[in-house]
Amino acid sequence: MKCLFLVCETLQDFEGVSKKILEQANALERLGFDVVLSDLRTDDKNKFTGRYVGEEIIEKYSNIDLISKIQSRIKYRNLYRYIVANEIKLVYIRYTHFANPFFISFLKNLKRSNIKILLEIPTYPYDQEYKNLKFTYRIVMWIEKISRSKFKNLITRILTVTPGTVIFGVPAIEINNGIEVDSINIVEKRETDNEIHLIGVASIAFWHGYDRVVEGIHNYYQQHSIKKKVFFHIVGDNSNEESVKLKELVKRYHLSDCIIFYGRKSGKELDMLFNKADIAVGSLGCHRISIKDIKSLKNREYCARGIPFFYSETDIDFEDKDFVFKVPGNDAPINIEEIIKVVTNNQFDPVKIRKFAQENLTWDKQFKKVLNVIFPDFKVPASSYLAQETDQ
Repeated sequence: MKCLFLVCETLQDFEGVSKKILEQANALERLGFDVVLSDLRTDDKNKFTGRYVGEEIIEKYSNIDLISKIQSRIKYRNLYRYIVANEIKLVYIRYTHFANPFFISFLKNLKRSNIKILLEIPTYPYDQEYKNLKFTYRIVMWIEKISRSKFKNLITRILTVTPGTVIFGVPAIEINNGIEVDSINIVEKRETDNEIHLIGVASIAFWHGYDRVVEGIHNYYQQHSIKKKVFFHIVGDNSNEESVKLKELVKRYHLSDCIIFYGRKSGKELDMLFNKADIAVGSLGCHRISIKDIKSLKNREYCARGIPFFYSETDIDFEDKDFVFKVPGNDAPINIEEIIKVVTNNQFDPVKIRKFAQENLTWDKQFKKVLNVIFPDFKVPASSYLAQETDQ
């Protein structure tokens, strides 16, 4: 069965979201689908050039930046023609809040052609993320809010990590964020010394709450008796608004020697940074966008690496695990002494932590339960390890 995986963004090797999208597509392939990915591409100046399906460009956009951005949100005719011509039966949409009348028309055409539509909402609810936008962007989101009310009779199912049976009038299936464990290297356990190393890997937004760690390290070094040196390695966007604020905070507290910004890293460079670390930092500011329950992709990647981690939200997969440390969901500085105790008083086994990810956190398992609902006669291919698992 053929599936088109639709995203309205540009995929980049070093970004976690792009990696997630590719892993999802791979999982659907393993489950028996013939998957083709449709994404947006940009030029050297980061301007949209067109929509692609695989390596084929099906919609070319203007070389004027504003016009190309508008076209990326309204041009769906050639995409629909491609879907019909290639007898695609399932369209999987990563929904990043781009609904408008043109998108609704596209969905109506898919519905008339008896094509199943899965709409994944990565974070829900999301309106609060846009409360401080400029007026022009608020108009765009107002259009989105009106347009999404049309989903009710068009979308087959909505997929979300947030508990809820119906969203925008559409039956929802709760899924967890998954990972492709084999694509992530396990950490090399660090030898005990007089240092504690924290690592945080993220796009770096205010809801990640890394400022709480900076404040906590500042408070820790203000004490007279310092038992261990503490370092915080920050990996992610090095120039966005939140990163700039963090750098200013670090500079103000004279912590540049122990809080290091690396920018985006991947592959062996990222592996080396994880091998320096004792514990990883999850999201610490989800309360700032009124989210209490979340199934963070980053938590799952930390687990696959076999490194302990801490966070403030509720993540149902990890709440009772001995390799996880919970901190309060508020704006208080992180108690670094507590983090030191967690690291020094426990013998964490990377292999054991990773095994939990292998057994519970793959995309194959998440999509299998979705496909069982959408296609009741769905059977896992004999080549899939899920089928092999069932036979054991």
